[in-house]
Amino acid sequence: MSTPEQPMAKLRWRCRRGMRELDEAMRAYLDNHYSDAKQEDKDLFLALLDMQDPELFRLISGKDKDARYDPIINSIKARLKEAAS
Repeated sequence: MSTPEQPMAKLRWRCRRGMRELDEAMRAYLDNHYSDAKQEDKDLFLALLDMQDPELFRLISGKDKDARYDPIINSIKARLKEAAS
C-alpha cells in the first residue's frame, strides 16, 4: 500500500471527520508523529483515514482492536492524554 508522500494540507483535510473527537485524534497524530514516522506507519495512518467514522472511533476508543494499527492508535492515545493533562 505504499503511496507517494501526500502534501500535509491534503492530509490535514482528510483528518476532518464527522466527529470532533476523531478530528482531534487524527490531527494529533498528523501534527506530532506523521512526519517522523516510518513509511509503514504512514501507510497505516492513511488506511485509518480511509475508514468510516464509526469503525475508526471504535478503534481509537478501544472498543475494537486490530493489532496492525496498534502503533498509530497508541501514539494517538498518548498524545490525547498529554493534551488533557
